[in-house]
Amino acid sequence: MNGMILDLVHFSVHDGPGIRSVLYLKGCPLRCIWCHSPESQFRQQELMFEHRLCRRCGSCDNLYKLLPVNGLNEEIKLKQSRCPTGALRIAGKLCSAEMIIAEVKKDMIFFRESGGGLTISGGEALCQPDFTLELLKLAAKEKINCCIETCGFGQYDVLKRFLPLTEIFLFDFKAADPELHRRLTGVDNRLILENLRRLASENTRIHLRCPLIPGVNDQKEHLLAVAALAEELSAVEEVHIEPYNPMGIGRYRQLGLRCEALPPAPPSEIQLEEYFKIIRQNTGKPVIQP
Repeated sequence: MNGMILDLVHFSVHDGPGIRSVLYLKGCPLRCIWCHSPESQFRQQELMFEHRLCRRCGSCDNLYKLLPVNGLNEEIKLKQSRCPTGALRIAGKLCSAEMIIAEVKKDMIFFRESGGGLTISGGEALCQPDFTLELLKLAAKEKINCCIETCGFGQYDVLKRFLPLTEIFLFDFKAADPELHRRLTGVDNRLILENLRRLASENTRIHLRCPLIPGVNDQKEHLLAVAALAEELSAVEEVHIEPYNPMGIGRYRQLGLRCEALPPAPPSEIQLEEYFKIIRQNTGKPVIQP
């Protein structure tokens, strides 16, 4: 079974317990205005162009002028491959589940020593459910534990299929107010919260991951809602604060897309400390700093 992936990263220590391999899938149902990986949003392959690397040599027949280009054909792929500097690249490649697990197995010694494993991230695992399930099954055969990072927007019946093979769900919580959530991500949070509560009732383990963007979703009301949700759901073991990362701004340019007006820098230390203080004062669950 093949899936469309962005990357497989080794030796991560921020995406679940221990040392982990992290698989980034392509395709996501949300359009978060702060997304730092816009190339992960669409399922199909996409062309990206980094102008700083380009020598204007003409090897690609000035293909970069066609951006944005989706649904890449073989001619475009051939022209891209001629680029001598890597200024043109294709985001997304088809890989079989067997190929992924074979690569992940190379890190088994680190998993055993640290309690790590494979984390399936995105994009969004719910956008490629059959491929994700196949990865989980193959990993289980190799005794590799798995975490799934999810935005929670999808059919619960699909999410439930992952349950027996998933150690921890890293569940994103982006905004407490449904209308604000819609403005920030393109969908409201009602289905997401419903899925979170149903998942929490299934005797599973959940780490609540909360991206915080200065002036966008860092209101006190949202921070209090994060703490209240952690207190409400016994399955939530930890709250993880994920500070905004501005690295995605350049990737929008590489895709030939416009980017929302976002802060040019992550939250300051003072802002972060205020986030932690509000949440910690209102929940007994551990609040993890980045």
